[in-house]
Amino acid sequence: MLLSLPLEIIQEAWRILLDSAVYILFGILIAGLLKVVLNPDIILHHLGRGRYSSVIKAAFFGVPLPL
Repeated sequence: MLLSLPLEIIQEAWRILLDSAVYILFGILIAGLLKVVLNPDIILHHLGRGRYSSVIKAAFFGVPLPL
């Protein structure tokens, strides 16, 4: 009984990992494509200057990402 709880936790963690693996791989693929396609100078120009405008722009671009 004492050993069954850690075994159940490990099994459930494995199931969660398997369920989320597709989304993790898809996110890595999209991040890699963005890294190749986007020029770092453009990102620095839009998000690297100013205190408030860069935060607003980053929040605006980051809102649709979880969708």
